[in-house]
Amino acid sequence: MDVDQPAASAMMGRMREWGRGALAGLAVGAVQAVLWAASTPWDGHSGVRGPFSPAMVPAVFLTGLASAALLRLRHWPLIAFTGAVATLVLGAALWRFVPETTFYGFDRSLLGGVHLSAAVAGFTAAGALTGMRRVWPGVASLGVLAAVCALAAPLEEPVRRWHLARAFDLLGVPLVAPGIAGRRLYAAEPPIVRDTVEPLILLEYRRVGAETVGGSRLGIQVVVRRASAATAAQACATPYNATSWDDDPAAPCAAASRGRWVRHGREGRVAVFTHGGGALIELDSHGASEADLLAAADTVRPISADTLAAQVRPVR
Repeated sequence: MDVDQPAASAMMGRMREWGRGALAGLAVGAVQAVLWAASTPWDGHSGVRGPFSPAMVPAVFLTGLASAALLRLRHWPLIAFTGAVATLVLGAALWRFVPETTFYGFDRSLLGGVHLSAAVAGFTAAGALTGMRRVWPGVASLGVLAAVCALAAPLEEPVRRWHLARAFDLLGVPLVAPGIAGRRLYAAEPPIVRDTVEPLILLEYRRVGAETVGGSRLGIQVVVRRASAATAAQACATPYNATSWDDDPAAPCAAASRGRWVRHGREGRVAVFTHGGGALIELDSHGASEADLLAAADTVRPISADTLAAQVRPVR
């Protein structure tokens, strides 16, 4: 018993060191989460751009230094520096797995949990590195963090596509798309899941082999909405992104065959409105003829969420 008591006492001391490191990380993570919630959203996409605002990086070091000193951690300057670096690196790695808030409709402030988790893990590992007589437990802890960071880059794209596919499934919009001869699905916009925005899917088709020639102007834009959103005639009168037709208020709508409607605008712009596959579909282009769009409307078919997700170009 007497032989084991010093060892047990030493182990308890090391456990306390780890606990203090975790507490320091908790303090740092809490400050990071508050600063993130208070930061200005990025208006270019969904307001999730990250992972750090300008004030968050110095706050990691300053809060970590103060917390480590107040908690009387052994070698607290070293723990503060090591923990802060680990927090920043791990936070940037974990951010690669974070979905856009618009995919699931949650508040961006909840992403402060990423910073909280990174700080607790980073400072706990730093505490383990300096709180053990043997070096290997601390090195092993940092090795685990390094492995997570190393895996973040190759896993980012598969995780992004997985989130996108789940978000497309949650939209409540029929997953359909036309099969347009001589063109391929070039891009799909990320879904936006919000109560105040009508759910829809935006697709863009461009000529095979010349996707970058002429840009989107010569492509065909496809808007997929719920069938209950409007009739084809109503959609023609008030199309999606109606402001883009404001410079051509006299653009006429005309009924076509099988309940489809066609709208013509300036500079050869044509739009076809129809129902298919349980969805309301708008096909819009400056570079395709009315006949091409009417033919494309006949080719509407189901498409998988994974196929759509693979076509989304990330905006970060």
